[in-house]
Amino acid sequence: MKAIKPTVSPKRKIPKANPIKKIGFAAISVVLMLIFGISVYYSNAIKNPNSTSSEEIQFTIEEGETVQEVAEKLVNLGLLKDSRKSAFLIYTKQTDQASKIQAGVFRLPKNLNIEELAIELQKAGVPDLWVTIPEGLRIDEVGRILQTEFNKYDESVFDKARFLGLTTDKNFIQSLGITDTDTLEGYLFPNRYLLPIQSTEELVINQMVTAFSDSVDEISYHDLIIASMVEREGRNDEERRMIADIISRREKEGWFLNIDATLLYFYKDWSKELTERDINQDQPYNTYTRTGLPPTPICNPGLSSINAVLDPVPNSYYYYIHDASGNIHYATTEQEHYQNVQNYLLR
Repeated sequence: MKAIKPTVSPKRKIPKANPIKKIGFAAISVVLMLIFGISVYYSNAIKNPNSTSSEEIQFTIEEGETVQEVAEKLVNLGLLKDSRKSAFLIYTKQTDQASKIQAGVFRLPKNLNIEELAIELQKAGVPDLWVTIPEGLRIDEVGRILQTEFNKYDESVFDKARFLGLTTDKNFIQSLGITDTDTLEGYLFPNRYLLPIQSTEELVINQMVTAFSDSVDEISYHDLIIASMVEREGRNDEERRMIADIISRREKEGWFLNIDATLLYFYKDWSKELTERDINQDQPYNTYTRTGLPPTPICNPGLSSINAVLDPVPNSYYYYIHDASGNIHYATTEQEHYQNVQNYLLR
């Protein structure tokens, strides 16, 4: 009987692993892990409080600021962690809340999360009012602007008469730290203000006087009066610095200042055509009949005019006029001034 040889199976080749596939799977795994990690981080950033502190911080959004600018301000004030700024920007964009963020003043606790923060930033606008006070206005003109703007929302809030009364109330003026005058003319700083709709007249004045003290390092009442005249007389920074020097020298040398704006202030009408009678009628603000400065500022000057008085351009002129096109012409002597008048105003 023949022995049967066992059948030997041929060896099977084990396929080698594809290195490209390995790298692909690894890359996908890493990406998935990253996505998962980012999702967890994003979710935590949205839901978790920014801080354990409940301290409230006043936060202002100016009109026209971008969401990016808002986020940076939130970070700077400790209302949003720097590491969560991107999450805030993504969240407000994805949820269409970026466009709903309002300009205004907020009081926000530090322990809000991003969801809560986005909601709170939509709650301003209604209780606050933006008011622009231009340079060179009298107190009564400032009061008129404030009355008009407040009346758009609530006619019962702002009382112009009471506002004007406070600007000449000696006790109230002294409570603001101003002791050299009985009027706030000159101290209501021209600026853009964000005011609560329910503002009192005292609050509005306090905010404007505070803006003055914050913006102006130091100026004497004497120089503030000159700055108010420079504000009404000059058309640009260069002119203001030249005119500041001219007015100061004329005053020091005992000349009549002969400034129309001081008379126009007295008549409370900047556009009034002055007559010979107006010029000859003696009164405290007539710089044609009285030497020296008027008793008070004639308007509320801006920072440019104040700086012009503090840093004038030395020159040898004593006269100046503006022609019909607004160009300024200087003169050293009365004869030169007369010639300028003939050449530029009477021709």
